[in-house]
Amino acid sequence: DQICGLGNAWKIPLDSGVEALAPLQTVGGELGARHEAAYRLISNREDVAWFACRGAGEPGRPSYHAELADPWAEPNGDFLQPFDVCLRHVMNALLEGVDAAKNDAQHDLSGKGGNGELRPCWGEYKDNNGGTYYWNEETGDVTWTAPTMQLDTCLSYLRDRIGVPRDMGQAAAIQLRAYLNWAISLLQQP
Repeated sequence: DQICGLGNAWKIPLDSGVEALAPLQTVGGELGARHEAAYRLISNREDVAWFACRGAGEPGRPSYHAELADPWAEPNGDFLQPFDVCLRHVMNALLEGVDAAKNDAQHDLSGKGGNGELRPCWGEYKDNNGGTYYWNEETGDVTWTAPTMQLDTCLSYLRDRIGVPRDMGQAAAIQLRAYLNWAISLLQQP
């Protein structure tokens, strides 16, 4: 569950029971992992922002049948500046901690996630275990992240595509996913 982010696995505070895939991945502890995640975001912030804005953009044409790898997806540039604000709050929280970042982040992000309206052709369904998934009646695509064209979708898009070890180590990726979820929850607050 923790690797996949099921349940509360990617919520702050994180369960420290995650077993590292490699012995050196836990060097520096939680703080080291948070700093690695922040460094990776800061060092590639503009590209990360454009990439994440695919979440509020249009899927690639022709359709690419690997949900997490759509090389033809088009980013929605209207979300670049608001996403950058979100990303700065996530980086601040990673570096300074949630308590230090919370007030400014709440002020800037609360209620900015959108109304949750799904894109055309998408429907919401429940699986046999009661989990929610979304199905596109036109393409047959399935996703577990609500396919909206909103700011929280950009953060979810990024969260679901963090690659280990391509982008960062396992511990840093888990921290980043949790902090992205923290920002998503702020966006969805009234």
